[in-house]
Amino acid sequence: MKSSTTIVTAYFDIGRGEWTANKGFREKLARSADVYLDYFKRLAALENDMIVFTSPDLKERIEAIREGKPTTVITLDIKKKFRHIRSRIEKIQKDSNFTKKLAEHQLKNPEYWSPDYVLVCNLKTYFVNKAINSGLVNTARVAWIDFGYCRTPTVTRHLKVWDYPFNTNKMHFFTIKKGLNVTSLQQAFDFMTGNHVYIIGGAIVGTTQKWQEFYRLVLESQKITLENNIVDDDQGIFVMCYYMKPELFSLNYLGRGKWFDLFRCFKNSVFKAKLQSLRILLTRK
Repeated sequence: MKSSTTIVTAYFDIGRGEWTANKGFREKLARSADVYLDYFKRLAALENDMIVFTSPDLKERIEAIREGKPTTVITLDIKKKFRHIRSRIEKIQKDSNFTKKLAEHQLKNPEYWSPDYVLVCNLKTYFVNKAINSGLVNTARVAWIDFGYCRTPTVTRHLKVWDYPFNTNKMHFFTIKKGLNVTSLQQAFDFMTGNHVYIIGGAIVGTTQKWQEFYRLVLESQKITLENNIVDDDQGIFVMCYYMKPELFSLNYLGRGKWFDLFRCFKNSVFKAKLQSLRILLTRK
């Protein structure tokens, strides 16, 4: 059965394979392109329609992993296309007025020193919106799922198709803590500089209409953040979006620290119901 959810994802090699501890980087940051492609094989096993943004050199490898499943691979040079915004991110990261707001132990986190990391994290809604406006989405819902989200074989719960009936009136965030309460813009900034994580960036779901509304809100949030000489990855921006328009969002709890439990918590209830109905019909015949 065809899923009602198109999956959009992206991968760009930002040199993370060189972020090794012996070079002074934080432990466990290093992941090569080959590692990410191995992670992607697990997500790619899903038969959902899939749209992947990547660099030209990786297009054939990604298409081969998908093995004929419904897939569109779009290539671009993000450093060239977004060079101005990347430069602005880098300038803020090197500004002492920004870095002095950070606790010393946070300084090794890539959102505070890698412009490429921050750029890629902040392009997720751009990629989904691009796919929608290009006429590539033909399903009721769109899910952003990180290219490397499935770090172990068990993450997808061995599903062939993922299809969950999320409320179409909301954008769906997924959280690893309960009790998110943001009462001011300054508090949203404090979440960013203090690296307080509630909303994960690895998965987001909504209809095409809600995604476009969300995209405009993300752009506004990113603009405000840069104007205040702050940068962060997607998690901080999403907290600001939630502060600015909470009625747009549903916060779906995965469990404390359960970053990768999307498919465990949100199973194919609709798909299973359809399959059961089909089995009943076949039995009656």
